[in-house]
Amino acid sequence: MASVASVRPLDLSRWRRLRRLAQFTLLHVGTALTVVPVTSVLNRIMIAEMQLSDTLVAFLVTLPYWLAPLQIWFGHAVDRRVQSGGQRTVWIVLGGLLATSGSALTAPAVFLFPRGDGWGLLVTALAFLIWGGGINLASVGYLALLAEQETQDQRSRTVGIMFTCMILSSIGTGLFLAQRLDPYAPGKVITAFTVVALVALAAILLGAWRLEARHAVNARPAPPSRAAALRMLAHNRDARRFFLYLLIILISIHTQDILLEPYGAKVMGMSVAATARLISIWGTGFLLTLLASMWLVKAWGERRVIAMGAWLAAAAFLLIAAAGLAALRHVGLFQSAVLLLGLASGFLTQSNLTLMLRMSVPGARAVYVGAWGAANFLGQALIVLPVAAHEGLSELTGSVWAGYTFVFLLEAAGLLLSLLLLRTISARKFRDRARALLHAAGV
Repeated sequence: MASVASVRPLDLSRWRRLRRLAQFTLLHVGTALTVVPVTSVLNRIMIAEMQLSDTLVAFLVTLPYWLAPLQIWFGHAVDRRVQSGGQRTVWIVLGGLLATSGSALTAPAVFLFPRGDGWGLLVTALAFLIWGGGINLASVGYLALLAEQETQDQRSRTVGIMFTCMILSSIGTGLFLAQRLDPYAPGKVITAFTVVALVALAAILLGAWRLEARHAVNARPAPPSRAAALRMLAHNRDARRFFLYLLIILISIHTQDILLEPYGAKVMGMSVAATARLISIWGTGFLLTLLASMWLVKAWGERRVIAMGAWLAAAAFLLIAAAGLAALRHVGLFQSAVLLLGLASGFLTQSNLTLMLRMSVPGARAVYVGAWGAANFLGQALIVLPVAAHEGLSELTGSVWAGYTFVFLLEAAGLLLSLLLLRTISARKFRDRARALLHAAGV
C-alpha cells in the first residue's frame, strides 16, 4: 500500500504537466487556424480571381499586424490583472472569440468588393481588424503564461509540440480547403471559412478551461507602470537589437505568406485547389524540422539552429525564383522549393521562439513577450512594402516574374543580414540589464 501511495503524487503531477501541455497546444492551434484560410486561400482569390491590386491585398492581409504595438499595452494590462488576483485566461478567451469571428467574416466581407462602392472595403477592413486584434490579445496572454509556468528545458519541448500540432492541423486545414474549393465558388469559400473558425473556437475554449488558477491579490511584485515599461524597452540595448533582429528576420520569412500562392497562380499557372495544397507541402517540411529542432536546440543552442534555417530559407527563395523562369516553368521544382522553405521555417520557428521566451524576466514577462510579439506582427505588417515594390517593378518591366523574383532575392538578403545582427545580441546581458531597470523602477 505504501508503494502505491508513493506513486500517486508522481502520477498526478505528471498528469497535470501533460494536461497543461495539451491545453497550451490547443490554444496555439486554435489561434493559428484562424490564419490559415486567410493567408493560404483568400489572398490568392483576391489577387488572381478578383484581380485586386497586390498592394491593396497585402495591406488588408497585414492590417491586423499594424495593431502589434498594442501587444505591449496588452502585456502590461495582463501583468496588472495577474497582480490584482485576476487570470490571463480571461484575455485569452476574449482574444480567441475576436480572432475566430473576424477570420470567419473575412470571406463574406471580401466578396462585397464587386458592389463598386466604399462599403466593401470598409467592411473587409473591419473584419480583418477584429481578427487581428483577437490574435494579438490571445497570443500575448498564452505566451506570457507559458513563459511563467514552464522551466527553460520544458519551454523548448512545449514549443516544439505546440508548433508540431499547429502544423499538422494546418496541413489538415489546407487539404480540407483544397477539397472543399474544387471547383471554386464564393459560397464554398464562405462555408469552409466558417467551419474552420468553429473548430478553432472549440480548441481555444478547451485550451483555456481551468488552465490557470486564480492568483492571490498582491502575491507578486507590482509590474512597472506603462511609461516605465516602455522606458525599460527603450533603455535596454540588447532589447532594442533583439526587436530589430526579429523585425528583419520576420519580414524576410513572412513576405512569402502573401506572394507564394499568387506566384503559383500567375507565374506557374496553378489552380486554386493546387495552390491551396502548398500549405500542406510547406507544412510537411516545417513539421519534420520542428521535431528535429526540439533536440537540436538543446544540443547545439538556438543560434546554430537559426543560422542553419536562415541559409536553407535563402536557398529556397533562389530555387522558387528559378522555377518560374520562362524557359523552365517547372511546377515540380517550385513545389520542392516550397518544401525546402518549410524545412527552413521549422528550424527558424523553434529556435527563435525558444530564444524569445528566454528574453524575459520575472515581474515583466508579459511586457517583454508583448514587445517580441509586437516585433513579430510588425514584421508581418511591413511586408506590404516589398509587395508594393514587386507590383511596381512588375509594371515597370512588364514581367510579373521579375517583380516576384526581386522580392524573393530581397528576402534571402534579409535573412543573411539578420544573422549578422544576431551575433551582437546577448541573452545574459539582456536579462542583467532588464533586472537592473526593474530594480530602478521600484519593482
